Amino acid sequence: MREKKKIALFLAGMALGGLALFPRLSYAEFSLSVRPYAGGYELRYDRMNVAEGRVNREVTVTINSSIGKQYRLLQTFVQPLTNNDGGRIPTKDFLVYAIRGSNRYGTMNVIQEAPLYMDRQLLYTSDTSGSSDSFVLVYGLIPSSDFAPGYYRGRLAFILEPIDRSTNQQMVNVILDVSAQIEVNSSVEIKTATGSKDIILKAGEPLASSSEILFNIKGRFGKQFRILQLAEQPVSTNGNRLDWKAVTFSGSGASKGTVINVTTPLSAMQQPVYNSSVGGDADSFTLTYGLGDISGQKTGTYRGRIKYILDGAGLAQMQLIDTLNLEIDIPRIFDIEITPADQKAALEFANLRPESEPQRNEINIKVSSNTGKQYQVTQNLYSELKNKEGETIRAKYFTLRTESIDTKGALKLNTPEAVKKGETVLFVSDKDGSSDEFRVIYELAPSRDLKYGNYSSAITYSLAEI
Repeated sequence: MREKKKIALFLAGMALGGLALFPRLSYAEFSLSVRPYAGGYELRYDRMNVAEGRVNREVTVTINSSIGKQYRLLQTFVQPLTNNDGGRIPTKDFLVYAIRGSNRYGTMNVIQEAPLYMDRQLLYTSDTSGSSDSFVLVYGLIPSSDFAPGYYRGRLAFILEPIDRSTNQQMVNVILDVSAQIEVNSSVEIKTATGSKDIILKAGEPLASSSEILFNIKGRFGKQFRILQLAEQPVSTNGNRLDWKAVTFSGSGASKGTVINVTTPLSAMQQPVYNSSVGGDADSFTLTYGLGDISGQKTGTYRGRIKYILDGAGLAQMQLIDTLNLEIDIPRIFDIEITPADQKAALEFANLRPESEPQRNEINIKVSSNTGKQYQVTQNLYSELKNKEGETIRAKYFTLRTESIDTKGALKLNTPEAVKKGETVLFVSDKDGSSDEFRVIYELAPSRDLKYGNYSSAITYSLAEI
């Protein structure tokens, strides 16, 4: 028993002695950890919506170093954020900055926000003794309406390396996967320059004779589309319909797609006003509505609507975007124009002699009317033709007749008749009260008993609804 104990003690001693003969080797530590705040090993941007704007994600960087030498941390965008169709999120929309004061020893080189680079980008420089450190980086992704919706993936590489390249210490590389799911709520916003839903046009008012409609295409539809308009013919409170040619429109301002740029009258048919780019990119443009030919339109306030329709973009059927009210105000016009004389000019025949040839005077009468009511033109002769001495010319020698100038209404004196003192109806319009024009011809045939001189009389013309 004693011999066995001695042998066991001897073997144990040998074992302890062996540990003393072979001391343990020690290695310098130089490691890097990059962890998103949300956990895991991927920097994720889930279900980002363009309307919600920028999203920030924090990443904690931990560096353990016992090499005793200064080092630095760099990053490079190994693979930009790319979707399955090859579409990329521009690096200018992916930004990084360090939270000030989150480190203890070294110097943060991205205190000011900067876009990510495809080249090496310096993030952090340690103190001269190469102390271990940790800090927080913030990565901001700014979704844009130019992005196609979908899932994007990319990769960031972090490089930890000693500044003194003469050392044998190897650099450390860590890859961080980045993913983003972009949701673009594509839409078309339509409004007037004043923000209302009314297109109002007023004839005779230069500042109100046109109206601009602003179209803002938000998001990227991903497929080509077009915008159509469908007008409802405006009707007045009296039941009169406005001619289509009375309202025109044209477009301007599109940068990605194509907008109609030719002045075009409204129509009862669907009218294409905009064609998008192939990818249905975000865009904006303006449609300007104005008054066209309203010469034949009756007075009144006309009201209708214009519908705007989205066609294409992968939709199974056309989709109504919005409806705007259309209002056209045409003021009352009821005027008479006398040429060459004005409305109260003297009708004069000069240097009359018994042997003179008959003298002739012509007056053109033009009526502008949009009342829709029948009217008549009347002349009023205040006295017979007289000279300074008060001598008159007998009525049978002074005649008048009316003559057509593409006249639509009824002329009342188609053959010469004696000009009578007082009122005489010259013309009656058509039943629609259309604008019209005609000529009045006065003729004076001197008689043998006529005394030499100038003869005149005052005459007026009146316009009145019947």
